[in-house]
Amino acid sequence: MEELNALRVSVRNRLLLCILGVILVGVLVVAATGFYPLFLFVLAAGIIVSVLVLNKSNRRYRAAFKDAFVRRALEDIFDKLQYEPERGISYETIASTRMMNMGDRFHSEDYICGEYKGIPVEQSDVHIEEEHSSTDSDGHSSTSYVTIFRGRWMIFEFNKEFRANLQVVQKGFPNAKRKRFFGKKETLFKKVEMESESFNKVFQVFAQNEHDAFYIITPGFMERLQGLAANNRGKLLFCFVGDRLHIAIHDNRDSFEPGSVFKRLDEEKVVSKIRGEISLITQFIDELNLDNNLFKQED
Repeated sequence: MEELNALRVSVRNRLLLCILGVILVGVLVVAATGFYPLFLFVLAAGIIVSVLVLNKSNRRYRAAFKDAFVRRALEDIFDKLQYEPERGISYETIASTRMMNMGDRFHSEDYICGEYKGIPVEQSDVHIEEEHSSTDSDGHSSTSYVTIFRGRWMIFEFNKEFRANLQVVQKGFPNAKRKRFFGKKETLFKKVEMESESFNKVFQVFAQNEHDAFYIITPGFMERLQGLAANNRGKLLFCFVGDRLHIAIHDNRDSFEPGSVFKRLDEEKVVSKIRGEISLITQFIDELNLDNNLFKQED
């Protein structure tokens, strides 16, 4: 803890020096030129330089934090653990579901792979952005990037394939899609109205085969999905594809981060926070009984 707090203080002090340096240079430039818009230029340049200066020390601090707290907490929960903070679930893996708009910029980190209650699990933070172009009143065009998904992507693997692809999406989830496959009409996704009105108010179901949708999304399963939606801050997406269940949580949050460098680390609070973030993964296996293969249809 002392070593971690020393690294935190180092990052904090560098940040404060950068802030003070940028302000001082900006004030001196404005005082010398009398041209106030230059302050904004100095501010922008200062932010870029500060990011470069702080990057190395901040990476060291984050890496030490995750090794000291996150890895150890994960080892207590998962078997056959593989944890790689610098990489994540690949673009290709998510795109292959054909149920997610992949945007124009993709970033993934905090990769977790292991087993919980015998179920193979993968998870990482994912951030997807889409390019937006605009033109002002003077005809000048500009490009910006807008976040269309930020949260967690989880994959649970089973020893048997689903008969047809199925999507369950919570209303308000911003980025879901259903790729219309070329082929016979019965292979295309169709919206399925479930028997529960309360469920239909929260979720929409799209399936290639309506019979399989009713087989998997049973009344009990619907109740559990509604409970998960009520207990999560973000919007949920469930993709049943092949032998895997993909679950996305769009909550605009990054997991397993050390928090503000201006606050001293409290071991008890940090451990509690990390375990709470891990429980976001395990709750789906626990609440949906994913270790029970009853909802996997037999041949």
